[in-house]
Amino acid sequence: MATANSTPTSDSTGLNNRAFWLRVAALALPVAAQMVLQSLLGMADVIMVGGLGPTAIAAVGLAAKLQFLLLVLMAGIGAGCSVLVAQYSGADDFRSCQRTLALTLMFGTAVMVPFTLAFGFLSHFWVSLINPDPEVVALTATYLRITALVLLSTQIIVIFEAGLRALGNTGVPLVMAAIAAVLNVVLNYLLIFGNGGFPALGVAGAAWATLLSRALQLTGILCWVYLSGHGFGLRITHFAEALNRKVFMRYFNFASPIIVNHVVWGVGNATYHILTGYAGTDALAVMGVIVPIESLFFALFIGLANASAVMIGRALGGSRNDDAWRLYRFFDRLTLSVALLFSLAVFICRPLIVGVFNNMDEATAALLTDTLGIFSLLIWVKVLNMLRILGVLRAGGDNRFCLLMDTVVTWCIGLPLFVLGVLWLNLPFLAIYLLMYVEDMAKFMPVRIRIRLRRWMNNLTTEPEPSTASKASS
Repeated sequence: MATANSTPTSDSTGLNNRAFWLRVAALALPVAAQMVLQSLLGMADVIMVGGLGPTAIAAVGLAAKLQFLLLVLMAGIGAGCSVLVAQYSGADDFRSCQRTLALTLMFGTAVMVPFTLAFGFLSHFWVSLINPDPEVVALTATYLRITALVLLSTQIIVIFEAGLRALGNTGVPLVMAAIAAVLNVVLNYLLIFGNGGFPALGVAGAAWATLLSRALQLTGILCWVYLSGHGFGLRITHFAEALNRKVFMRYFNFASPIIVNHVVWGVGNATYHILTGYAGTDALAVMGVIVPIESLFFALFIGLANASAVMIGRALGGSRNDDAWRLYRFFDRLTLSVALLFSLAVFICRPLIVGVFNNMDEATAALLTDTLGIFSLLIWVKVLNMLRILGVLRAGGDNRFCLLMDTVVTWCIGLPLFVLGVLWLNLPFLAIYLLMYVEDMAKFMPVRIRIRLRRWMNNLTTEPEPSTASKASS
């Protein structure tokens, strides 16, 4: 049943009118703000735990890397939900949006339960297999045991956020994430070092802060959904309708390439950063600065990719292919223009950025300056690929092409050349950093050609539905 809180499905494609620009901003900016918030929160956690010494930093860092890989898996599950909800909302089939959300919640929970048990009960055993330091293993295992339930709560949060954003509601996820971030920082302050009369729990305190802040975030989302009377306040009947073999197989066949794609990307991304460690201490110091800058830079463009995916997905779900094409052209040009503008700003501001890190020696500072120059000249390729893959091809359900492209380019071109440069040729860091862009350069033309062929323009709502599905406006 549609509610007053559901989002209208019609998207204006009058690209020059004020309402259209406000719509783009409403979809893109909250997602960008949330990504910036998450990046800053990650840096804050490292800084606050840093006072406990290098062993604590290593333990929390290892735990964070393990959780990041699972977060990539969660994001893949959420992405499948997002694309389908956007298309069903474009087809004015809100009942199918509800069923998709219910099915994704059950599937995501089933996937995360084994990991939750492994983190909660077996972490000391298997962490010792990937780290030889017994002190680091003990602290990491403690952190993972306490935060085991975070995996389940985060998966549910990611799915609800994906569904709400696909309906155009980006504000609620941002507000709940902001509240959770503030609580996380406050609890870190109280529990890590025992401020305000609380016990000094060290790494365990950081873990409890993470667990409690995520629990509050999930509670806030569920309370808003159910108390506001939103259509995503699911009932038993919605879950019962989702327990249909045909519905599940259709969802699984659609979503599984997205999920595998996220895992392939996550493991590949982690491999790049692990291999960078072999390039020397200066390289690690430079990457320690570049990675947060990249994260902040990408935040806006992830927001634009989200906006394009929602609006193009709705157009395709409503069989408005000409509108979808116009939206692609608009977002493509907007993304390129903004990326070039921001790149120019970073290039000009390189001395100011390097100056913030006044404790660097002269050689490292010079290396960072040159690295920022390469970043400014080439980052537009990564940004355009991200927009075209996440915001356009995924919106039309062209998931197998995206999986094939990422797998072949990452594991057959990008990483082999990177390994060759780092381990065999011993290239200087600037050349190694340049190799990180080979993957995106190799993707650029195939992705552009695929979009031009328009094979991604699929209406995913046209297949016959089970008899229990009925249509309602979202």
